[in-house]
Amino acid sequence: MQNPRLVRDGDTVRVVAGSYIWTWTSSDDVVVLADPHGRTIVAGPMQPAVMTRAGQGEAQSAWALGRVVGVVVADHLVTVRYASVNGTDELELRWRFEPERCWLEPVGYTMAGAADVVSLHWFARQSGTGGGRPAPGLRCRYLVHPGVSGSALVSPVIQTQAKLDTTTWLGRGGGGEVRMRQQWALPAHYVAGLDSSAHPVEVGAMTSKLSDAFCLGLADLPAGDLLLRLHDERFSPVLQLRGDLWGHLRGPGRFELGAPMVWTFGPDYPEAIRAYQRALVESGIVTVPTPSPAKLAAATASQFNTWGAQLAAGTAAQRFGQASLDAIHAQLLDSGLEVGMVVVDDKWEGEYGKLEHAGDRFPEFERTLASIRSHGHRVGLWAAFLRCDDPATHGLSRADLLRGLDGEPIVLGPAEAPYFLFDVTLAGVRAVLRERIAAFVARYRPALVKFDFGYEIPDLSLCAPADLDYAGERLLGLALEVVVGALRAADPDIVVMYYALSPLFAPYVDLHSVDDLWMNASEYHAEVNRRLFFGRLLGELGVASYGSGGYDWVNQADIWFDSVACGPLGMLGSFTGDLSDSTCPPELVALHNGLTRLSRRRTRFRVDAIGASRLGPVTGARSSSWVRVENGEPVLVVLRPGGFLGAPGVRQFGGLLSTDVNVAVGSLDAGGLAAARRIGVVPRGDGELVLNFLPDGERVAVVVHTLGGDRHESSRAARGGRFVLPLSTTVDEAPVTWVELVR
Repeated sequence: MQNPRLVRDGDTVRVVAGSYIWTWTSSDDVVVLADPHGRTIVAGPMQPAVMTRAGQGEAQSAWALGRVVGVVVADHLVTVRYASVNGTDELELRWRFEPERCWLEPVGYTMAGAADVVSLHWFARQSGTGGGRPAPGLRCRYLVHPGVSGSALVSPVIQTQAKLDTTTWLGRGGGGEVRMRQQWALPAHYVAGLDSSAHPVEVGAMTSKLSDAFCLGLADLPAGDLLLRLHDERFSPVLQLRGDLWGHLRGPGRFELGAPMVWTFGPDYPEAIRAYQRALVESGIVTVPTPSPAKLAAATASQFNTWGAQLAAGTAAQRFGQASLDAIHAQLLDSGLEVGMVVVDDKWEGEYGKLEHAGDRFPEFERTLASIRSHGHRVGLWAAFLRCDDPATHGLSRADLLRGLDGEPIVLGPAEAPYFLFDVTLAGVRAVLRERIAAFVARYRPALVKFDFGYEIPDLSLCAPADLDYAGERLLGLALEVVVGALRAADPDIVVMYYALSPLFAPYVDLHSVDDLWMNASEYHAEVNRRLFFGRLLGELGVASYGSGGYDWVNQADIWFDSVACGPLGMLGSFTGDLSDSTCPPELVALHNGLTRLSRRRTRFRVDAIGASRLGPVTGARSSSWVRVENGEPVLVVLRPGGFLGAPGVRQFGGLLSTDVNVAVGSLDAGGLAAARRIGVVPRGDGELVLNFLPDGERVAVVVHTLGGDRHESSRAARGGRFVLPLSTTVDEAPVTWVELVR
């Protein structure tokens, strides 16, 4: 692609690249990013605001934007200098341009006097908000913010004219500045969006006047809390640094604030997010390892998680014990669900930090793990590695814990079972963790670890690590480096599962989870579909998405149907009652067992949403239908002809196949669907499937498998280039699990 062309004309600098046009005018300091057709994608003031506090006794932090005093345009770089920032300080911005993306480097900030940096507000407006803080300045019509809320109450597709006024996490999550309850997707480390016409309902507003999309994401982890501020139809990333509380960013002197960020572009926001991921890979920032066959088998195995059953039985937390675990496993075996892994969730441990089972509650824990394995199930274990009940257990002291403003360790958890957090910036703590993790892996041999932690690290307004070079987002990054490094040193094939969407964490996370869905009762399926709409993109970085389930069985069929293209099926339902008094009937067992036959055993792939609804706050970021692509070939197609939750229905795909009923069709070979000699079909209703890639006259063996193991064999021939397969969900009243086609 042709290199960007930079032109300076008076007070305007214009950069024309393959996928975007960047324009900045020094007189008003406004930057505009437009698509190749000239339609504005996003625009706003370019100068960031830096909040400072001159002394501990000052009640309010202060900030004031400066004025442009210098512009340098050279090669593919634009450098802008500002003076009179906060009165006497100076600030420097550096942009770097490539054909498909542009980079914004860390902010160079020179302080003339004795003051502390409180926060950095990119793209700030001259006006402040009611709280005296800089107002966000970026404007576009649609903002896309996956993980904005753990509930569907706030859509990830935000029509900015709704004037949502809040601060949310783009980073790891945790208490403090942000009041919104968030968990899944964090850290995401990116936000996306696009623009439309000046008036939202003018002719062409949703067609010809709809711009291409952008994605703005981190290219490295900053030593601060990455937030997003929304106010008055505008938004901006904010980095909470809190030098006023911890004294590590005190002038006079020069500081590099923040971390590199990259702007990427695409015809729609999923493609812009893909471009962000691709930018990190092509720039060498993120690497995609090749997993071993053993790791692939574990990462793609369907899972049953005990947490929902624990809650339903009243045996969560300290009430979880041997009898409960044994009963849950026995119920799973009796259900007929052919899962590949059993994940034992929270409180199998005794004391947090030891990574050892509670001997008083689980006197036969290792025997139970052996029993689980003897039934053909891998074992996964939940763990929050940085939680600590008592540092003395590890030869450590209270000085080895994350501490608050009073110098005392912060305390988390319920009043009846409080705990602390290890400070991983300390060498002694890292040594203890590595030792404990090595012993944990050697003793329990988990195939998977459900990592559960990052979202509970409080922000810098409440606590900080001893080494402030690893504050904020870097603290979770260091924790993953230590914990996952130790896990893989003990067993290179162990699978790590976490909630994060951030591509920066892809090297540490093998499996993305759509948990936790607890705030989405009655619409678990709707929220999973939406989370997979974003999570599927990680497949291009070698991270599959685990589908999980809600805390009942009511809509589990739709959850599995959406999950099968993206990664392993999952569930955490109870067999003894739940919040909806639902059960797992035979037809649901049959669907699960059939879809597991179609599950692919690769973790690097592309999933396209072929029945997508993108921009409605209610119906957007959803898809009725999916196609999974490996090595450029479609290998698995999931179709819903009738649509799904406002997403349009899809009856056929690419001339390969068509149907009048919800169906999943997949290659059972290593290659693509069209060339496959064995094909699996899982219907969700009675109807017809037509395959259009079989030669005229070719006969195909048809084996209908039913729950209980019966096989019903026949053969059919293609006629006129069409192979027509009648579909039914039962044979002689027995639920059909799947249909096997052998060419």
